[in-house]
Order: sequence, then C-alpha cells, then structure tokens
Amino acid sequence: MHESKEQQPSDFLSLSATVTGKWSAWLLLMSLLPILLNTLVVMPQTDQRAGLELAQQVYNLTVFLCVFSSGITGLWAIVRERERYWVLFTSVLLLVLALALNIGSMFEG
Repeated sequence: MHESKEQQPSDFLSLSATVTGKWSAWLLLMSLLPILLNTLVVMPQTDQRAGLELAQQVYNLTVFLCVFSSGITGLWAIVRERERYWVLFTSVLLLVLALALNIGSMFEG
C-alpha cells in the first residue's frame, strides 16, 4: 500500500519546510536589502540632485514589487501549505504595511 505522508506544520521559530516558504524568505531578504539601500544611499542622492525623481519612482516600484511578491508568496505558504514560520508572517505584515502606505498616499492626494 502506498502511504501518503502529510507534512507537519512547522514551528514558529524553525526554518521553513516548504519550497514556497523558502521562496518567500528569500524574497523578503531581497526586499529588505533594497529598502535599506534606498534609505541610506538613494534617497539622500535624489534629495541633493534635481532630475532624479523618475529614478526614485522606478526604484520604489521595484522595491514594492519585491515586497508584494514576498508577501503574496508568504501568504500562500501560510494558508495553503500550513507553514508557521516567523519570516512568512513578517513578509505578510510588510506587505500589509506597504499596501496601507500606498493606498493612504493615494487618498491623501
């Protein structure tokens, strides 16, 4: 008989057990590094030089897409694959924060 092994939900502080969870963790890292780079390097340069607003907007869009993909992948791993890894919750919270800031700025005018 063929036995099906069901994957056990992971512990909160352990490493991710699924491929989707690992992808989300890497995407979160790939989104946090550009956020730090933006804060420390890009924003001071665009404040000092005129004409770099377009470069700043393109960079912000790229960072947002990294955060968005990390959050969606993390949400998928939490809901569909029953992962309970802290990095996945962090990526979803970062997605919610990014969406709230972008939606809030749209309503602000």
